[in-house]
Amino acid sequence: MYPGVTMQDVKDMDIKIQARPANRAEDLARRLEKLFTEEWGGPKSALAVAYLRDTVIPDLIFCLNKNWPFLDNPTFRDILAAKLNTQFAYPPSFAEGLAGDILACAKEVLGACPAAQNHPWQPWEIIMRLFTIGCRLPEIMQKTGYPEVYLDLFRKQYLKLEEVVLSLGSPTEEQLFSHRELAGAGIHLIRFMADFRNRFKVFKNYLERLQAEQMIMDMDLALEPDCLIKLFEGLFEVEKQVNLHRFADILKGSKTAWLAGENYYTRTVAYGLLAGWPKKQIIALLECLLAGNLLVQDAGHDSVLSLSEQAARLIAPLVVPALADEVLSVMRSKARDKISRSTAVLTGKNPEIAVHLIRELVRRGDPAVVLCFKALPRRVAKKVFLQIVWACGRLGGKDAVNLLSKTILDRDSMVRVCTCQAMAQMADPSFYFSLINALDDPVAMVREQAALALGRLKMPSALKHMERILSNPSEEPQVLRAARETKALLLKEKEFKEND
Repeated sequence: MYPGVTMQDVKDMDIKIQARPANRAEDLARRLEKLFTEEWGGPKSALAVAYLRDTVIPDLIFCLNKNWPFLDNPTFRDILAAKLNTQFAYPPSFAEGLAGDILACAKEVLGACPAAQNHPWQPWEIIMRLFTIGCRLPEIMQKTGYPEVYLDLFRKQYLKLEEVVLSLGSPTEEQLFSHRELAGAGIHLIRFMADFRNRFKVFKNYLERLQAEQMIMDMDLALEPDCLIKLFEGLFEVEKQVNLHRFADILKGSKTAWLAGENYYTRTVAYGLLAGWPKKQIIALLECLLAGNLLVQDAGHDSVLSLSEQAARLIAPLVVPALADEVLSVMRSKARDKISRSTAVLTGKNPEIAVHLIRELVRRGDPAVVLCFKALPRRVAKKVFLQIVWACGRLGGKDAVNLLSKTILDRDSMVRVCTCQAMAQMADPSFYFSLINALDDPVAMVREQAALALGRLKMPSALKHMERILSNPSEEPQVLRAARETKALLLKEKEFKEND
């Protein structure tokens, strides 16, 4: 996580971070209370003192421990001052001086962090990473202890910089510094944001690297992001084939851990990745990943490993393009076994990877892959099957019509819902009677989607069925809304045809 710090160093540091609040919380709380009440002439009333003790000081202790490496960081000092100003209503000039004294007090009680981060960009790096990987404001507040107002302003400033860059094309730093829309951001923040934005052009798969960095930070691992990604890629290739100890041997580079049929790619990704680590340490790392729900261990007697949904989602952009190439290459070939070979790619992969693979195949727009999908129903995980139904609606064609005509009768109501949505996407007239029958489905959501899909078919003969739904006083509100919407569309269509 930090340059030059070993896994044991990070574990020891984590113990200190966790132990200090427990062992010295009272000391730090007393020091902070004295700082507020005596040195800064803080609250005097009983109610205000109670608020200080029960809310302000615990929140500050949480923030200080979360940001132990930043106690000497100038940006964190500004953030702490903003916290005192916006969260606890201290005037700006008062908050700036108080923030400095709070940090001095925290350094005396907590001591110096062995992995101190004093570069002014470091706190911004954490904020920007969390925003970029999709974390919401409350989650970022919980992870950092930073005030909501500061985080929201930070986000708006970055979005404003995005707008300015898009409007100017490729602006220079001087143009950004002098732009009136960015006047309140400051030179250092503008420079950081411009640099962060540029990394997506310079570094390949930078988003995945950011996600890996956050996983590492959340779990306090001494591991480079690229190493974690390659570890996941390596396990993906041997998923459900190895247990924890066998995979540890693979990561260490033991030749005896090779599996039959493994290719060069597998061996170059995984074997010897952690060759310099003792096996005990590798096992400890894997157990940590298991505890953090990044790896999953089969409950059966083999206890084989697989990737969790989160880990599989991280590497999906890295492995899916090659898998899509493989499926399309097989489907376009003249091989007699092309269906079984292409389905083997989908059925033999992690469900999350299979979902992303189907999306990629749809993006490439080759309807031939629907033949492969037809051979898969009920042989794959439900989430994969639902994605297949969705893909049929996007790709269309005769095979998609045949498949959807069967899935509309599936025993699973969610499959029937997704089928109605896919039929709406295709808007094929041959779905008419299937959708009319679906209006009597026992599940309201299916009836709702069937009614909406009939509107996409634009067949006025469905009007009488909408009237039937609307005349039913016991029908669910969402179904009635869908019927009214479809009725309006069909009446317009009928009027158009009559006037044509």
